[in-house]
Amino acid sequence: MSSPTPSPLAKLIAFLSSFGLATVALALLLLITFLGTLEQAEYGLVASQARYFESFFVDRIDVAACLRALSITDLGKFSVPVTIMPGGYTLMTILFVNMLLGGLIRIRKSPKTIGVVISHFGILFMIASGAVTYHFATEGILNLREGETGDEFQSFHDRVIEIEKAPADDKAKRSALVIDESSYRDLEPGKGRTFTHESLPFDLMITGWKRHAQPRRDKDGSRSDAVDGYFIQEISVLDETGSAQADEQLSSACVAIVKDKKTGAEQKGILWEFAAAPWTVTVGTEKYLIDLRRRSFRLPFALKLDKTEQEKHPGTERARRFTSWVTKLTEGREEKRVVTMNEPVRGGGYAVFQQSFDDGSRSRSGVKSSGFQIVENPSDHWPLISCIIVAEGLLLHFLMMLARFIKVEPWKFSIGLILTFNAAFALAMWKLL
Repeated sequence: MSSPTPSPLAKLIAFLSSFGLATVALALLLLITFLGTLEQAEYGLVASQARYFESFFVDRIDVAACLRALSITDLGKFSVPVTIMPGGYTLMTILFVNMLLGGLIRIRKSPKTIGVVISHFGILFMIASGAVTYHFATEGILNLREGETGDEFQSFHDRVIEIEKAPADDKAKRSALVIDESSYRDLEPGKGRTFTHESLPFDLMITGWKRHAQPRRDKDGSRSDAVDGYFIQEISVLDETGSAQADEQLSSACVAIVKDKKTGAEQKGILWEFAAAPWTVTVGTEKYLIDLRRRSFRLPFALKLDKTEQEKHPGTERARRFTSWVTKLTEGREEKRVVTMNEPVRGGGYAVFQQSFDDGSRSRSGVKSSGFQIVENPSDHWPLISCIIVAEGLLLHFLMMLARFIKVEPWKFSIGLILTFNAAFALAMWKLL
């Protein structure tokens, strides 16, 4: 008697949960990790992450950059467009579905496989933590000089336009209307979009938006798009050596047109991300500040930079360690804390990492300063938890197999040893910390 033909759904599930699909996905993950790591040397961490690890598909591979990273430099510059190669986001999604179906649902469940099931659950939890981080984490930078206090950090990449009524005095409470970049970044050349709000006596039109640009003087006055003698010129994302610059080093710009709702009078200005001050307009008797800048976030605490130091490798100018001594100020309470590389300060759901250091020469101020990377990540501890789950599952599986080999009762032997290991580990961590 022949077995019944599997349904299309059963075939699809069998394919999605197969070892073959898992092998291909893991091999491609290994490949894009290798290529992304090589390209990172020239394109930087953010650009490589976006192209290889956060994308649905890898659009191209800069073969020349990869070869230069391997110290093979005489092959010129060339890249390969590869629009069918899946990116990290797609591969991790495939791996998650594969492991969910094959490693949790379809796997034969018995005392022999319980450790493997636990380990698979830990890996799924780790993949899920990556997705939560990608979609919900907030990152930015807070720069402080020695003696300076701050409680606000700026996004690395998200731009916004802020509209604020000029405050009567410096101590007045401030608030601003925010127009997100997603509302105007699709504007094509020559196109504009008008934004209005009931609290404003004017409408604001944004036009001439350029993601990477800066104002230039219209020397001969021949340009029709010039505003007050300046026009917006698009700039290259590559530096003089041909390497991609980090996004946080590039600026955006656009033209803003303010139209009085009562009189219809118009004022036109250029908004530039690196401008020293906001564009100020007067409508009626009120003054308004309009600014293009990185999105700002407020911390639930303030940080005061007391002291910062750079440690170098002996006999070189290469940095070995940056360390900052800070005071964490929370509702009148003060805590002395130390931030150094890979040892952040945590609080209120945020982690503060030491990112950069300036001895005063770069800013030409002569005052030392630190750059702190601020991260708000709801899955901050999930990778650690998932690693513990995977380790416990593998340990249980190993001990169950060992118990059968030496012919002792598997559960008592395995659980007893696992409890002993965990107690010893917890005691060691308690002593170390």
